[in-house]
Amino acid sequence: MRKVKIVHMKKILFSLTAISLLLISCENKESSYKIDSFQKIDDNYKGAFKTFYEYISTLNKNDLSEEVMSEFFNENFSIIGDPNTVLSSITEITQAYNGIRNQTYPFICSPYEFNELKLAKLSYLPLTKKTVNIALLDVFLCSDKQIPSYKMSFIYHLVFDESKGKWLMNTLTEVHPENYPFHWKQIEVQETHKYLNEKKLTDITPLLASSLMKGKKEIE
Repeated sequence: MRKVKIVHMKKILFSLTAISLLLISCENKESSYKIDSFQKIDDNYKGAFKTFYEYISTLNKNDLSEEVMSEFFNENFSIIGDPNTVLSSITEITQAYNGIRNQTYPFICSPYEFNELKLAKLSYLPLTKKTVNIALLDVFLCSDKQIPSYKMSFIYHLVFDESKGKWLMNTLTEVHPENYPFHWKQIEVQETHKYLNEKKLTDITPLLASSLMKGKKEIE
């Protein structure tokens, strides 16, 4: 009987030890996954990020002419969300993004003024040598005090245009901020565009573009 108890206790201790090791392993993976997993951008996709960063800078500067937008966007550009939208010319793309920048952004920051868009997280998923997905989690800084007010997440699909010799944005997909793809290749945001965590991301209100289109600053 004593031997049975000893064997039983050993099994329990073994099980508890295994569970503890498993939990520690998961915690370490989670920490590495979200914090210490920055990767260098593959040389093949550096041009895609150049296009992306220049576009974000242009958006902040509100310099959205057709000439400028043609440097960033494919002429057939789609927005995937609720509803889906297809923009079939640079003129339509320019009009749409001027509306977003000069109407939607002020609405998001109201009663303050929109100040700047910063990037809290950035990652990418290589698809082919000439196509890549770039995911972002951005933060809206509002008023001249740059108050972190809302966060949104999107995925841009970029293609390499051989005729222009550069990467262009082809599709935009809205993403719930909670579903930002941590399993993609995470990269460190450039200092000029980086959100500096003036307020914890978990304390910032999430938004969806589809809700904003209905005039709502909340996720349904």
